[in-house]
Amino acid sequence: MGAWGHEFDENDDAADWLADFAETLEWDGVDEALAVTDADYLETSGAANALAAAEVVAAGLGKASPRLEPEIAEWASDQASEARARRQDAVLALGRVREDSELQELWEDADEDSRWLAAVNETMARL
Repeated sequence: MGAWGHEFDENDDAADWLADFAETLEWDGVDEALAVTDADYLETSGAANALAAAEVVAAGLGKASPRLEPEIAEWASDQASEARARRQDAVLALGRVREDSELQELWEDADEDSRWLAAVNETMARL
């Protein structure tokens, strides 16, 4: 894995997902990224994408991270009903990422999972 950090946008996979999403701005991409709860093993890329997608949902709920690109946050906030329809999926996806994912294992192995967990929990609180 290339760059990775505690915040949702500091991971190469999430940054790539956000860049691709910014080009399409369609909820289908969010839905696909949040569909992680049934995966046998949630790899780092899927977990990172789910974190980024959850940030889009949070923005649609009027609680955008200041780290989210303004054009994505504005687009999502204009579609609050779509975000509300995805809130529970985002909560479930974040729970899976936080409790049972390769990304969680990597942070745990690095002995730096407390800062990462705080960032994930902060996103969860905005949902």
